[in-house]
Amino acid sequence: MWWSAALRLFGLLEVGSTWLPLGRQSQAVTVQEVHGFLNPETFFQEHVVPGAPVVFRGAARTFPAFSKWSDEYFLSLPESKHWKVAYELGKKETRKGGQWPIPFSDYIKRYKVEDLYCVTGFPKFLRHDVPIYESLNCPFVLENLMDDLVMWFSNGGTRSVWHYDDYENINCLIKGRKELILADRKNVTLGHFLEGHSHSLVDVEAVNLDTYPGFGKMTFYNATLEEGDCVYIPTFWAHTVTSWGRNIAINAWWEIYKTPFSCTPLPHTSSSHTTWRDVKLLTDSDIGSDENSVMVDPNDTRKLSANFRAVVYASVEMLERGFVSRDQVMAVWREFSKEDEMPDEEYWGSLFDVLDADGDGSLQPREIDVVASDEVLFALYDRVETDQQITKQEL
Repeated sequence: MWWSAALRLFGLLEVGSTWLPLGRQSQAVTVQEVHGFLNPETFFQEHVVPGAPVVFRGAARTFPAFSKWSDEYFLSLPESKHWKVAYELGKKETRKGGQWPIPFSDYIKRYKVEDLYCVTGFPKFLRHDVPIYESLNCPFVLENLMDDLVMWFSNGGTRSVWHYDDYENINCLIKGRKELILADRKNVTLGHFLEGHSHSLVDVEAVNLDTYPGFGKMTFYNATLEEGDCVYIPTFWAHTVTSWGRNIAINAWWEIYKTPFSCTPLPHTSSSHTTWRDVKLLTDSDIGSDENSVMVDPNDTRKLSANFRAVVYASVEMLERGFVSRDQVMAVWREFSKEDEMPDEEYWGSLFDVLDADGDGSLQPREIDVVASDEVLFALYDRVETDQQITKQEL
């Protein structure tokens, strides 16, 4: 860019290193925008399955939270005095520190004068103020895929690390303003992520391209959110988020599932699902009145299968080509089960053959998503073991 060349000419930038904020290394593409939420079938078919971000303009402006969530309102609720939330020290994320529990009312009294950032499970006593996001208002999604709800609350000036999530994500901004810089999951190998982690050590405010050359090869996407806007961030799309002003957002995470499905949305007059308070989550990180309380799927019906699908979908082959080969899947399974006493190579090959319904030597999303619950996963184990026993007896 001309201004980068001019700065180099005057010695304000080192040759070969732009030191620009992340996302300015190329002209960013604006994320697609729609007015309000899309219906669930359209949303999943046009955005979740292909992995295409979208901004829902004004989608949260009708939420009760949009008009009610002042500090005075929060302090007027009796639960705020004993309900614990988690906060971090410092508004520029480093992932080197920890989190500390604090009564919600104490955080309200401190966050405007101290360098604090509340990143916490969405408190249950506030969930009646936030309706289920219309694009997720589908029985199959709500009953099988929802993982967690998180509240992000600060006085502005926050900046996240460059990272990706292994969950699908809709983030709704109730108060303040946010800017997101994103990169397609196909560019995940250019993101300089720490080995074994989902974040990078790059300084998002001043990227040194000599140290992090991958960012000079990326196409970036930009989404600016105003109060009442929401955004869908696909799984494995790397991003960094900056916030301004009194800032409150609620994000909904759900498990990866790429197979199209039919859906009849539940009416908001339904007694079963109206607000997020009515939805059971796989992982509910709300601390509540007990800082050691983290509710994990009480029936243990989805945890292994959800992890399995996430690990398979995370393979570079799947991200770049849309399918995974036999060798890749078996390598993933060996990694997935290395801490347990799991079956041998022959077993994994047989399990692959069971899932590879069309016999093409690879797994497509529809074949991976068959493993939709732990019950199915264990049934597949049993089926393979039975088949192997029968084969050995015949021999």
